[in-house]
Amino acid sequence: MTSADRLLSKVKINSKLYDVGSMMEMEPSVASGFVVLLNGGPLCHKSSWETKNSNRNNGNEGLPLAFMSLTSGNVIEACFGVENPSLRDDTPARHSANKAKVLLNDRDTTDSFRQIAVSAYCGGFEAVINHNEQIDKLNCFTKCFRSNKIRDETEEKIRASFASLVMALGDSS
Repeated sequence: MTSADRLLSKVKINSKLYDVGSMMEMEPSVASGFVVLLNGGPLCHKSSWETKNSNRNNGNEGLPLAFMSLTSGNVIEACFGVENPSLRDDTPARHSANKAKVLLNDRDTTDSFRQIAVSAYCGGFEAVINHNEQIDKLNCFTKCFRSNKIRDETEEKIRASFASLVMALGDSS
């Protein structure tokens, strides 16, 4: 496998885990709620999920629930823009979300994989929250000139937060 093939494979895996456009349109309150669900508490800018839980005596106590919220809950649906998770209609967004859940369930073999997956989604939601905070600080004039740059940076942060999960999925396939 050439380096170009590996890059293409990583891009395909990224698109199977989330839709960056849908994540960028997510309300900050929804993203904050998912951070609380995955993190076991509110967003703390100085510590990630791993750092927060490594300081506890039993660092993996909330990990199974957090991972189950990814594979059985509506967290992944939100990452693909599913508007009403209670409806069972078959839309492209719901279909993509179900594929992502199956992809994660199939690779669910160790706590370290679960931690990587939870950290990836938590990092993506943190990027969305930070994006909205930056956009809210702009006035009308600066919003015209800086919003695209902030959006591009946020998209890159979302991709970076999923990099370890993409690598873990690529290694296991």
